[in-house]
Amino acid sequence: MTHWSTLIFATFESEFAPLGGLAAVMRVLPKRMAQLMGTECLTIAPFFRKITRCKPALLRQLSSTGHRISVPFGGQVYSVELLQAHSQAKHRTILLKTAQYFNAPCNCQGPPRLRTPCNPYVTPGHPEQLLRDALFFCQAVPHALVALGYTSHLIVNLQDWETACVAFTLKRDPRITHAACVLTLHNSYDHDLPFREWRQISSQRIPGKTVLTKMLPFLDGPLCTVSEQFARELRQDPLHTKVYAPHLQTALATRPIRGIDNGAFAEPNFPLQARRAAMQGHYTSILTQKRRRRARLIHLLEEYQPSEAWGSLDFSQFDGPIFLMFGRDDPRQKGYDLAAAAIEHIPAGEAKFVFTPIPGEEGSRGLQFLKRLAGRRPGDVKVFPFRMERGYAELQAGASFLLMCSFYEPFGGATEGYAVGTPVVARATGGLIQQVVPYPSACCTPTVRRLSRQFHKPSAHPTGFLFREPALPSASVIKGWRAIIRCRYRPHGDRLRDRLELPLFQVMAQEAARAIQDAIALYRSAPIEYARMVVAGFHLLSRFSWDRTVSQYRAVYRSL
Repeated sequence: MTHWSTLIFATFESEFAPLGGLAAVMRVLPKRMAQLMGTECLTIAPFFRKITRCKPALLRQLSSTGHRISVPFGGQVYSVELLQAHSQAKHRTILLKTAQYFNAPCNCQGPPRLRTPCNPYVTPGHPEQLLRDALFFCQAVPHALVALGYTSHLIVNLQDWETACVAFTLKRDPRITHAACVLTLHNSYDHDLPFREWRQISSQRIPGKTVLTKMLPFLDGPLCTVSEQFARELRQDPLHTKVYAPHLQTALATRPIRGIDNGAFAEPNFPLQARRAAMQGHYTSILTQKRRRRARLIHLLEEYQPSEAWGSLDFSQFDGPIFLMFGRDDPRQKGYDLAAAAIEHIPAGEAKFVFTPIPGEEGSRGLQFLKRLAGRRPGDVKVFPFRMERGYAELQAGASFLLMCSFYEPFGGATEGYAVGTPVVARATGGLIQQVVPYPSACCTPTVRRLSRQFHKPSAHPTGFLFREPALPSASVIKGWRAIIRCRYRPHGDRLRDRLELPLFQVMAQEAARAIQDAIALYRSAPIEYARMVVAGFHLLSRFSWDRTVSQYRAVYRSL
């Protein structure tokens, strides 16, 4: 075995330009690696100056390394300054700063807009910019490592397709020796890579039509994913095998895939005394604490009335559950439209629903179906269509359930709810299958039980509700997923109306509604069972340990 001296994480997202789960992982994992392994660890990422300027506290952490490199790209040479931020001993972040690339726009004065989405993957009006930013970053990484003195015995852990070409640029740089590359997929996205774009970094003809088909042969170890279940789904689920990644199946069939679960993104934030009492079978303190958090949430929602929000909530004489759905709006993944379709089946006044979607590539315009839902359900639905800077903690802690209607979820954020005592209602997909022990209600169909048995013993106490649509003919499933992923309703159509015509979407919505109704029934009629669900979530958190994640990655690195 060759011993490495430096571990490098190459990532397009970082805490200095975050968007979704990748940034959350990169905020924790490299630092934990450095702590537990005692190895020097480096995070290297683009510097999106227009996004980072909106984060003054983070911007103040950056300083120059004193290095400026010249990067050949597309027949020209570009100047790149290397910035750094030290977070702890043995770990630092390096950001690549250049005037010509990484210019995704961001409006610091208010919620992200369609023209200024604060999204490192989107430059409105220039759809080709993401690929060019990614290729330029991959070309620049070896030059940056050489300038910083990292030229030998390197392990480079690449994140998603945007950084995959580092596996090629690193190996063709004669100044770097003994460097091995591992790729971690946080989703199954890929990107076409025509030769006219590829030749910006090389004139060498490489087989394959996409970034991943070209780069997988250059990897030195197994392909990694962020959960065990997602590793299986890459080879088994029609959404991935027939829609997202059919072109990868031949390569995946001959390459080991290692599912390494992320750790929990939050530590338990619930009174220890209440948790200890529950372990002795006394649940009054759990319910009392949840009522207090609910009261704080209701006070916040009644006080916080930004003009950009949609809808209203009426809590007068209401003792039912409050559902919260949060996260970035990816029309191909998160399922905000699925949740909206399910709510149409819930009688008025039975529950309250709060949505906090961070607008994605469609901006707030793409979320108009939620605005219309809020208009049809006055008093029941409130939508905050922007990244909330206030009240987010109160929302998660005071909600009765988190709602996760994802079409797919490589890892998922159910553990965020458990940390603050909030159970979860979720579609049984990806990491959510591992994170939610399903309550044996009507929505817990044989399909759900079969998926759950892979990870949870029959005796495990429920932490929430899982739903999954019944099996449809294969042709209908594939046709449905293709229609969902194509987003043909754009630019002027309605996402929800378009998808309600799909049999696949219809049965998903029916099962989601059944799960919500089951959760409402439990909350109203069985408070002790609800409290046990809260406590079970605390116990499940321990399964998702960053120490375990580090240990499994370390085993991969040792095998190279």
